[in-house]
Amino acid sequence: MPPPFDMISKIHLPREAWRLKARVLRLCVVPSFGNHEVPNSMEMILLDEHCKKLQDTVKKPLLNRFRDHIIEGQVYRMAYFTVVSNHGSYRATSHEFKLVFLHRITVVAVDEDVIPKTCFNMLCLSGIDVVGLLTSVGEEKEYAKEGKIVKMIVLELTSKDLTVRCALFGDYVNQVNHFLASGYVEQPVLVIQLAKVKFFRGTFQVGLQNVMYATQMLFNPDLPEVVEFRQSMVEQGVNGTQPLFIANEGKVVSLEDDFMRLTRKCTIEELQDNNEVVFF
Repeated sequence: MPPPFDMISKIHLPREAWRLKARVLRLCVVPSFGNHEVPNSMEMILLDEHCKKLQDTVKKPLLNRFRDHIIEGQVYRMAYFTVVSNHGSYRATSHEFKLVFLHRITVVAVDEDVIPKTCFNMLCLSGIDVVGLLTSVGEEKEYAKEGKIVKMIVLELTSKDLTVRCALFGDYVNQVNHFLASGYVEQPVLVIQLAKVKFFRGTFQVGLQNVMYATQMLFNPDLPEVVEFRQSMVEQGVNGTQPLFIANEGKVVSLEDDFMRLTRKCTIEELQDNNEVVFF
């Protein structure tokens, strides 16, 4: 009889012979820094039956072996990992450690209904996973970065007595535009998974920003967490039937200017000394 599966919460250094049964909650292939046409790694968020999450990395030498065989949403049996510390000011999970695939690792897909298909760390607009009413959409802007034009918009999310702004770049702007083109005019519930929290020095303000290749946005998803959120808003006297405020429909708001003004500017030398890291 095979040994029991290990719990994600129990993973620690330096042991490597871990046996997990977990769902791949999020999966992204990350391109190389200097050449976006060349993949550098595959990043995953694993979820076990106790709703504990863990980041897992497949490095470049093993990409061809696993890239087309691991599917987001599927449950797998996995054995043998390198365990490393989960450092950085941006951490995809709250776990102290994260995993890296070894050459001898085994990965087998299994049918499993016990492990949840969704699991959010909802902290009312102050955590990695965020749920809120989308109340305002700022004017779309374009910025030149490394010779390319990058789109950018700022959203305003409200949850009970809190309001926070979220800056979105690149394809995430296209996702918002696609939703707006659907004709939905009320304030939708927006779930943002794996957002990056921005603390503005010298102020008491907090903002959010998408993380490239990692953040996922869900508009009005049919999830128990969203039902619970809507009910909590109704209890606060907010039903979400107000019209969505869209700045580029002839109205003017300062969401983008405020966000860019509050974001700290620094030199290349200062960036090299900055210990902030971005997942994916």
